[in-house]
Parts: sequence; structure tokens; C-alpha cells
Amino acid sequence: MHKNKLKDMAIQRMYILYSMGVEASRMKDYRFARRYGELIYRISTRGRVKIPRSIKRWICKNCKMIMVPGVNAIIRTRRKGKTLRIITRCVICGWIHRYEFLRCRKS
Repeated sequence: MHKNKLKDMAIQRMYILYSMGVEASRMKDYRFARRYGELIYRISTRGRVKIPRSIKRWICKNCKMIMVPGVNAIIRTRRKGKTLRIITRCVICGWIHRYEFLRCRKS
């Protein structure tokens, strides 16, 4: 029971830091956006908690910057058959992230 509370608190803190990092990125204050990204990774390693997918996909794996589309991230989509690839590029360091999705047909 005690471990679950700590993990919940860690995840809540990650969401708070992520929202603060998004605001910092929008205000072009990249020093704070990077710091918040580093803190999110540190919380996840110390608390042995996975970073939620909705947050992890928007943190650059190279420079730990919190990315915001149109501000410091470029997003492209590539389609090939049933697969859809979302390609996100960090404008700060140039790191490229590729995520693949399987498109499902409506039945």
C-alpha cells in the first residue's frame, strides 16, 4: 500500500513538471524546460516508476528538453500501407524520434 502511494505521488509530480516545462518552452525559456525534463527522468529512476507515455514521447531523449510542437519540435507523418509513422524532431539538438502505429480498419 505504501509503495503505491509513493508511485502515485511520483506520477503526479511528473505531470506537474511536464506542464511547467510546456509553459517554459512556450515562453522560450529553454533552460527551465530542460531542467524539468531532467527532473522527470530523475524521479522515474529514483522512484522506479515508468514515465507515462503521454509525457515520455514529448521529452527529447538526447537533450532532455520538453518539446512542444511548433515551438521547439517539428512533427511529420509517414504512411506506408497499414503503418503510420510519426516523426518528431527536436529543433534544439536535431534528435529524431520515430513512433510507429498500426492503423485499424473500421468494421
